Amino acid sequence: MLVAALLALQVAGTVSAAKAACTRTPARTADVEAFVAMSPRRRADTLATVTVCVIARSSTVRIGSYHGELRFDSASVRVVRVEKPEGGMRVENAGLPGRVNFAGAAPDGFAPGALVSVVLRIRTRGIEPALRLTMRELNAVDGTNLLPGLVTSGRP
Repeated sequence: MLVAALLALQVAGTVSAAKAACTRTPARTADVEAFVAMSPRRRADTLATVTVCVIARSSTVRIGSYHGELRFDSASVRVVRVEKPEGGMRVENAGLPGRVNFAGAAPDGFAPGALVSVVLRIRTRGIEPALRLTMRELNAVDGTNLLPGLVTSGRP
């Protein structure tokens, strides 16, 4: 019982941290922006929480479906776990070395912000891993393809 309560607190903390990580205004050149945010951590930590965020310039744009891929060097980083926000149908595949594939669909749309959070174990303390984000599909609830107006950034 105690373990379940501690796990619930940890997940709740990660969800609120993911929401905070995604709080920013999209780039001026973007209708929609997808980016990777890493939670603050001490240099001695070997765990890092990375959140994939999507935000739109207009509050009327609602994401209806998405498919993306987060890539990293599997020699220096490994996936500990994947955490997803509530809502819609979401799937992740973290079983491939050096990447996490993620997708989701929600007829009423997803809340703006975090699509997925990934807890990574960094093998060398103090190293900031290079992360590459690719969005393969991004659609509004009305079926509009949002990729043409999308700006994507990872962590160099």
